[in-house]
Amino acid sequence: MSSHRKILISYFFGDASIPLGESCARALQSMGYEVAYFDSGVESRLDNMVLKWANKLVRGVGLKHLDPFRESSWTHHALRQRLLQETIASFRPDILLVLRGHGFSAEFLADMKQRYAIAEVVGWWVKGPKWIDLMLSEAGSYDRYFCIHREGYSAESGIELLPAVAVDDVIYRKLAASEVSGSNGVVFVGSWNERRQGIIENLKGFPLSIYGPKWHRKNLFNPDIKKAVRGDGIWGEKLCRLYNDCRIALNISSWDPSQQSGLNLRVLDIVACGAFLLTDHSDELAEYFTVGTDIETYRDIGELRDKLGYYLNNREACERIAQNGYSRLQRLATYRDRMRALIERIA
Repeated sequence: MSSHRKILISYFFGDASIPLGESCARALQSMGYEVAYFDSGVESRLDNMVLKWANKLVRGVGLKHLDPFRESSWTHHALRQRLLQETIASFRPDILLVLRGHGFSAEFLADMKQRYAIAEVVGWWVKGPKWIDLMLSEAGSYDRYFCIHREGYSAESGIELLPAVAVDDVIYRKLAASEVSGSNGVVFVGSWNERRQGIIENLKGFPLSIYGPKWHRKNLFNPDIKKAVRGDGIWGEKLCRLYNDCRIALNISSWDPSQQSGLNLRVLDIVACGAFLLTDHSDELAEYFTVGTDIETYRDIGELRDKLGYYLNNREACERIAQNGYSRLQRLATYRDRMRALIERIA
């Protein structure tokens, strides 16, 4: 085990946040490490109330490449760096693990490493592949850098593969039959984007419930989707119960997995709840499940509609596949496995 005992994780933390940071922290604690959290989702009120609108005004008059407030100490970025420094000064970590998430400047990270004698500053790209150019530009600012995607970087970049997909059976778990009502048909949980909108628009007529940011606002004049939106977000125990109660948990990646590598975290989260997973097809799924036996996939709208119709009308087949997936899940990597792999590489 590494001699570096104190690890500070920077990511989103809170009741309405992606629980990846919490999952990693819990795994590291179970391995004997002292772990502190930094919530990189903190925002500056002045930035939200004044600077954001001032920047829009500047761009609106044609000065699109001008950022007059870039060096301001009251931007989100500046506030995050200031608060992270306070946390580092108080906790004095041996390892700073930045899940990306929000990033920090190369100058800031170098200063923190030297000033507070941090042994390893580690980055882990856990965002989608859309922003790979940003990942490439910042990877050199860290002592070690990991990515959840296989593509978009070379061996010479120093970036290493480390999947984020893993089992967290504390947050996501199968409930007892007496706790499950089975009252939901098809559920989709995820923030709005254009790709997801395009797919959802083709599911008219199915008993669909949508949870996620921006769906209501983006569909004010689309009554078919608007009436399916149940909330801006759902997390923790409520999300676990929702997956347990649904017939089909639909997953739509924010990127096209047939074109770009990587799996989102819901692939295992859904199956861990004993739910039937219907997700967009990716060749990487074969590393975890047997398609058609443990989970189901779709490659286009036609196949998605066909499979939704079939499995909504064939409860026995749906339940059999869900149980197979849950059984297979018991042999898959946990977050303790992921964190052990990370520590072994930086030790």
